[in-house]
Amino acid sequence: MAKRPNLIKSSRKKNIRARTPRFFDEKYFGPEPSWGEEKPDRTTLVKAYNWYNYFYDKKGIVKFLFDHYPRDKKEIRFLKRLDNNDIPSTICYQARMISRGCKLPQESLDYFNQKIKSMLEKAKTIHEENLEEKKESPKPSIQDRIKEQISDYIAEIEQGVDLFTKNNCNSEFNMYSWLQKNNIKSQQSNAIAEYYKPLLAELKEAKTKKDEQLNEAYAFMKPRELGRFVDFIDNIVKDASTWSTNQKTVRKTRKRKPPSVEKQVSRVQYLKEFKDYKLVSINPADIIGAQELWVFNAKYRVLTRYDAMGPSGFMIKGTTIQGFDETSISKKLRKPEEILPRVLTGGKRILGKIFTEINSKESKPNGRINKDTVLLKAIK
Repeated sequence: MAKRPNLIKSSRKKNIRARTPRFFDEKYFGPEPSWGEEKPDRTTLVKAYNWYNYFYDKKGIVKFLFDHYPRDKKEIRFLKRLDNNDIPSTICYQARMISRGCKLPQESLDYFNQKIKSMLEKAKTIHEENLEEKKESPKPSIQDRIKEQISDYIAEIEQGVDLFTKNNCNSEFNMYSWLQKNNIKSQQSNAIAEYYKPLLAELKEAKTKKDEQLNEAYAFMKPRELGRFVDFIDNIVKDASTWSTNQKTVRKTRKRKPPSVEKQVSRVQYLKEFKDYKLVSINPADIIGAQELWVFNAKYRVLTRYDAMGPSGFMIKGTTIQGFDETSISKKLRKPEEILPRVLTGGKRILGKIFTEINSKESKPNGRINKDTVLLKAIK
């Protein structure tokens, strides 16, 4: 005979007041069931279940289980992760009945414990999935942060441009001083210059008076004011370009020697072999300096291609790939056994078509490598 799980011998009783029965309810259903020393038969149990079902809604029924839980109270914190609809009403009635002295038959106790076991397994699975989602949740990439910084800088410069046009094309705004004051980096400064080049070309074209649309657009400016506006934007572009070049020169003198390959890959955790699909990882040292990297997350069946941002290729810091471009892509595989062999054996043409053939939602990788990651291929 299967051993019955231990139940707590005594429970603190709590009084849950049902809604006050109307005369009709009290006459035909009576008060809440009470229990003696004898174990109730099936008919008596069914009548008790019907009584609770009549007087309480689902929320009140589930509250019976949590308030009168006859096992280890620590299990409740897991059960509360479940939706109310995932909790059978019968075990809630039984928890309440046990607290009121009901000696349930063995088959009812077995049913109670079996249902609690399956509910705990489901609740723990939900908890683990939530933890994995938090771990895998993508953080803003370096590229995204740079774009956001550039956008903020341009918004601040635009205020200076607006003041210039509103003040009859006169302003004390000095672009080079502003760049110096805010210690703008070379990449951001160069992006600012590129942003204002189209406007500068438009203003120069407007100054020639050859384009009717531009003549209409800048009709509110006198020729002298338009000339000042051209010079003002021209200074913004030149100062931003000059500052960018100067910062590159300064940076060269501070350039540090990159860490050795051995040091970069010393902390990398990856899946060396995945027998289900006959996969074996490459040496993580092959990633350093590569221009393209293919990896496969065996746990979630996600295939990822990393594209290097520049000619120096990838680097690794801790367990994270660095230096990958925003063109990098991830997709979940429905049939890994068909796609993965093509990744391993395919050339440039085949690899270029693989993601267009995978019919699943595209996502952006975060660069992290973990114990479920198979390192499929690195292309120099």
